[in-house]
Amino acid sequence: MDTAKGENKSPHNHNKDDATEDKFRLYATIAFMTVVIIIGVPMWWKSTEVYRVSLPSSDIMELSDKPLKIKIKVGIFNVKNERAALLINELKEEYSTSDIWNLEFLHKTNFEKANTIRTPAALESLLLKDADLREGDFAFIEWPKLQEEVLITNERTALIRSDTTSKKLKQVLNTYILQTHRIKQILAKEQRDALKTEAPQAEYDVTVSVLNPRPDIMDAKWHVQMAVETYLKPYLDQVSHISNYTLTTQWKYQLAFEADLRQVRDNSLMGRHYALSESSLPHIITAIEKNLGSGITDKTPLNLIVYITPCDIAPVYIYNKRNQRASADNISAFISPKWGGIIIANPSMETCREYNDKPSQRVSFFVQTNDVMQIMLHQLQKLLDISVEVHAEGVKTVAVEQLAPRLWEYESYLRRSAVTHITTTTNTLQSLIKLLDNISYIVINDDVGKAINSAYELIIKAKEALANHQLMRASELAQQAFLASEQAFFDASLLAQLYFPDEQKYAIYIPLFLPIMVPVVTSFSMMVTLLKKQREGRQSKLKTT
Repeated sequence: MDTAKGENKSPHNHNKDDATEDKFRLYATIAFMTVVIIIGVPMWWKSTEVYRVSLPSSDIMELSDKPLKIKIKVGIFNVKNERAALLINELKEEYSTSDIWNLEFLHKTNFEKANTIRTPAALESLLLKDADLREGDFAFIEWPKLQEEVLITNERTALIRSDTTSKKLKQVLNTYILQTHRIKQILAKEQRDALKTEAPQAEYDVTVSVLNPRPDIMDAKWHVQMAVETYLKPYLDQVSHISNYTLTTQWKYQLAFEADLRQVRDNSLMGRHYALSESSLPHIITAIEKNLGSGITDKTPLNLIVYITPCDIAPVYIYNKRNQRASADNISAFISPKWGGIIIANPSMETCREYNDKPSQRVSFFVQTNDVMQIMLHQLQKLLDISVEVHAEGVKTVAVEQLAPRLWEYESYLRRSAVTHITTTTNTLQSLIKLLDNISYIVINDDVGKAINSAYELIIKAKEALANHQLMRASELAQQAFLASEQAFFDASLLAQLYFPDEQKYAIYIPLFLPIMVPVVTSFSMMVTLLKKQREGRQSKLKTT
């Protein structure tokens, strides 16, 4: 019998070849899964990861838990040392439990020279020469000849009578100087108790507009630029520590009140005047604002408007809700918070009689600068929330005789602004941290992270400055913290991936990776089969031996 040309392999060699092939298939499967799962998936995840700078989130959320403490020095200067010591002890006891104020009381014992001084101003100058009082501090000085219990000056002092009690001094401190009620409202955590106010802005654009609706009738003459430079600019220069102000002026013509005026008969030379209802004032502002022509700016606008009433409807007076004239003067005015104020300048009766006698001729009207600008300056104080308008029995405030705020009034404004900036910044940072923690796909770039960290550090320093009797430094730090928090909160990069959440990322990338993952799953199943086969082979080999 002839032998076969081809030589058949033995079963042993066949099994050996299969085992070798299974081994290579197993290694290939493991290599493929390693590349896809261990290298590919992490690389994809890292490449699609949102960049987020590390932030002190827990520290920022704990900012509200750290109480705000403000240190202030208060001087008590009395003729009798025993009297001063008694007032100081009683005031210390009153403020010992305060959560906000840390008052340090000073007592000047050398009062012999005061008996020879005849004017309160000279006494004030003498006592404060050696007193360690700085920004934000205050002093009570006894003046026996005083009629009122307390007379608050334009400086950091108040004159008191010999029988003024500590209870009255506390009332003056809380109401006028410290403004405790407003500070508590700013710091209130409950929304219903919180003060509805905005932090002072870094820049204001103050525009003084003169409206002459009928230039064909009224020949209005007024050097508005000089008036603004004389009255408003010196005042704003004095209060420019917190905010910067830009002053501009403009004239507008043929811009009348869009409101119903009601004619009222009276005993004047004209025999009548026109009533402007208080309820119509918001409509007037809306109509005027759209025609002021103020451009788009990053600065906060404040509008101060002088409306020259034409003689055909003059005079115009504002009437309140009780149908009574709001002002007895020839000038009516009103304020709209956060927007500005309007002054209605009525020409005199004699001026308008010329128009009635000769209606074909223009009437010359000279705006009274002092009257108008005094009202405008008062409006500006109210809009900036600098002036303190409170009244207490037995307490009188010296009239302002300079184009600058009272010193204690302005420093109270600085203190209140610092607290407002700190509180607003804290709330802004905490809201931002909550937002970033809840939405993990918002980008936090280096600029945003730097602004948030800077705002947090500045808040800490501002609080320390208030606690260490450094009002001006605290005001500067608090304002810088406020600006940094606003910059972080309104940064455009926070919206870069706001509409690309993780769900959308999975929806886009899963269809791309799914075809690759099918072989991975199949390979994994095959690997399990091969490993099972190898284990069975070893077991059978052990049985044969």
